[in-house]
Amino acid sequence: MPIAITQEHNDLADSVKSLVARVAPSEVLHEALETPIPNPPPYWKAAAEQGLHGLHLAESVDGQGFGLLELAIVIAEFGYGAAPGPFVTSAIASALISAHDPDARLLGKLASGELIATCALESGLTATRQDDSLVIRGEARSVPAAAQAAVLVLPVAIESGVEWVILDADQLEIEPVKSVDLLRPVAHVRANAAEVSADRVLSNLSQAAGRAILTTLLSAEAVGIARWATDTAAAYAKIREQFGRPIGQFQAIKHKCAEMIATTERATAAVWDAARALDEAAEKGWENEQTAYEFATAVAASLAPAAAQHTAQDCIQVHGGIGFTWEHDTNVYYRRTLGMVAAFGRASEYQQKVFDTATSMGMRAINIDLDPETEKLRDEIRAEVAALKAIPREERKTAIAEGGWVQPHLPKPWGRDAKPIEQIIIAQEFTAGQVKRPQMGIAAWLIPSIVAFGNEEQKQRFLPPTFRGEMIWCQLFSEPGAGSDLASLTTKATKVDGGWRITGQKIWTTGAQYAQWGALLARTNPSAPKHAGITYFLLDMKAEGVEVKPLRELTGHAMFNTVFIDDVFVPDELVLGDVDRGWEVSRNTLTAERVSIGSSEPGFLANLDGFVQFVSDGHFDQIGHHRAGELIAEGHAAKLLNLRSTLLTLAGGDAMPSAAISKLLSMRTGQGYAEFAVSSFGVDGAIGDSAELQGKWAEYLLGSRSTTIYGGTSEVQLNIIAERLLGLPRDP
Repeated sequence: MPIAITQEHNDLADSVKSLVARVAPSEVLHEALETPIPNPPPYWKAAAEQGLHGLHLAESVDGQGFGLLELAIVIAEFGYGAAPGPFVTSAIASALISAHDPDARLLGKLASGELIATCALESGLTATRQDDSLVIRGEARSVPAAAQAAVLVLPVAIESGVEWVILDADQLEIEPVKSVDLLRPVAHVRANAAEVSADRVLSNLSQAAGRAILTTLLSAEAVGIARWATDTAAAYAKIREQFGRPIGQFQAIKHKCAEMIATTERATAAVWDAARALDEAAEKGWENEQTAYEFATAVAASLAPAAAQHTAQDCIQVHGGIGFTWEHDTNVYYRRTLGMVAAFGRASEYQQKVFDTATSMGMRAINIDLDPETEKLRDEIRAEVAALKAIPREERKTAIAEGGWVQPHLPKPWGRDAKPIEQIIIAQEFTAGQVKRPQMGIAAWLIPSIVAFGNEEQKQRFLPPTFRGEMIWCQLFSEPGAGSDLASLTTKATKVDGGWRITGQKIWTTGAQYAQWGALLARTNPSAPKHAGITYFLLDMKAEGVEVKPLRELTGHAMFNTVFIDDVFVPDELVLGDVDRGWEVSRNTLTAERVSIGSSEPGFLANLDGFVQFVSDGHFDQIGHHRAGELIAEGHAAKLLNLRSTLLTLAGGDAMPSAAISKLLSMRTGQGYAEFAVSSFGVDGAIGDSAELQGKWAEYLLGSRSTTIYGGTSEVQLNIIAERLLGLPRDP
């Protein structure tokens, strides 16, 4: 997915992608490897006519008046196309100048494309004051596109600190050097007593804000590269055949491609949020929003360059020998990646910044800002929530259930037929009003199936007490020989007068020892194909022949159970949906389950806030800071994936990519929190007493091993991601 979510942003991304594909196709890129492209590049005028140079600049300087989020969307598409030349660095330089003064005269020439600019994150330049000017000396090494630019925006050390300064190229000695990225070569820049006027100092732009803008926009280019690498690897895996079938059908390739899209999506979410944070800072004041934008941009810089490099390398690997040739596009993109990653400087700085910001000032809040037009609806819901709060506690539970508040997305009368925006407002107002809704547990995943496939009698019998929290459910799907491969289940249901006799064994059944009812899958037609011949039953857990044996887990607790079903009679009225069509019903249930699991951190395990608190209270070396910062960045980005999933739903888009990837990544990161904590205890990592800090984290670590298994193992999730999101061929 691109950075864009809204239709307007998607239209912008599509138009830029089309332009880049037209003006910088593969053959142009390869020609530029052998012969330097003209300066400005041939596409420069077309980009100017489309308003791309000034997209983010004020209308007073002939820009289009958009923000850094829109510029990030544009830069990502230039990254996707590996466009040669200085467009990206010039756009970033103009963004730095604009953050200082949106009406700066120089911006008009940059908006029109008349001038080309560049910038760099680091330099060895220093300045001394002389009357009303600065005298600058020193060297800035490996500045991208320096030989193509007329104007350079570079950090300069002055007595008062580091300032961003505009330098004219004709004041400097610029030495082009052989570059890894032949399409955007670097040059060393030297100043020998170059004199610049004081108005060339971007005094309204702090060093922190400038670094945040520069790294975020470079990160946007990085996710564009990562998306190209992922798309290209997947496309090749679909058509390249080895051993008589497409290589994308081999799980090793399938999983590699799935990891690529997961890494890319996480980085994309981080860049999207960082650009939003910068736009908010520009609107509300850079000083007021410094904590939020510094954290968000450090998260993006921690994840995006690494995503670009890893996916570019994996793209070469998927292509095999052809990917290692000069003629293949992977050559162009990997070189661009290496040059771009180098522009960030030392990667560990960003993980350290994430760590420092999170532990000292806090993380950026993740909120859903809704359109002001929804305030009337919010007022109505707030009033209804207040009325519910005024009802006595026991009556309130019934009123909440009967009002459709428990799962408001369901059709009336079971829900409120609430659209996504209304669902969000309901959740926010119940939280703000401190009104608790009954907890559904496993039932939250099963209710949609009863609503969709149940008859009226079943709905009336089961839904009201479930919504009141009085009826506890369990899910009887997995078997000893049919876990992730659910269609291989062998529990057998035989038709008898008035119902069915069912025999089999279920395992990993959460909460079965407390449940009154269970959702049971059993095979009713053994001669039917694998996914057919399965029926969905509602099982009375107190029925004769049902035996529940708690399954003591690695943690020592018993959250899961084995359930033995020995010739249990289930009447016909407890068949949900049609006989032999249970797979269709179960797919409805499993969809609800996967979205639910992927959308939150399990309450019984380590979470991001708890991990930040842990590392805030501890003492760690530099390596520990680096790893902790990495985990915090990953955890925050997983939450951003959930936010994007919600916003995509609001925009009418497909939330499946973010939801599936969030489940995969958030569970891994949760394991990482516990692994980090326990390893930091040294010999005390052997303490298992939950009353001790070490024992608490040991329990988290032990329990975390289940998270990449339940709800679909990570390996199955990778198959799903590769097949459904990348279109790779299914396993035979």
